[in-house]
Amino acid sequence: MRWLFLLLGSVALAQAVATPGWVRLVPPVVKDTAAYLTLENRGKTPLRLVGAETEVAERVSFHQDHREHRGGQVVLGMRPLPYLDIPPGGRVEFRPGKYHLMLEGLKRPLKAGEKVALVLRFQDGSKLKVILPVEMR
Repeated sequence: MRWLFLLLGSVALAQAVATPGWVRLVPPVVKDTAAYLTLENRGKTPLRLVGAETEVAERVSFHQDHREHRGGQVVLGMRPLPYLDIPPGGRVEFRPGKYHLMLEGLKRPLKAGEKVALVLRFQDGSKLKVILPVEMR
């Protein structure tokens, strides 16, 4: 299977590299899903991921999964994040139990094997287009 990653925008983005990821397959009645991948900053300056978009959902947001203990119980949840910083030489893993891209308000049901294009936006105005397969995991 081939993965396609396209760079759009300024040359400064050449420092951002995405590794293969995937979009979670959800039942047709579910209107939100998550996308996962890893972003690496191969440059010498920090990168700030500030937004994302896709044609298959009304909006895309960043979330971090978290656990907390309340009254002797473990409560699982997620918190929205306004941005994500990637330090020089660092990486951010979007994976189950950590960070994820939340595709909210799916415009139609997704199908296993389908490819979903996401455009990631950085604070400097650069963009990175990634194409991820929909998978049941």
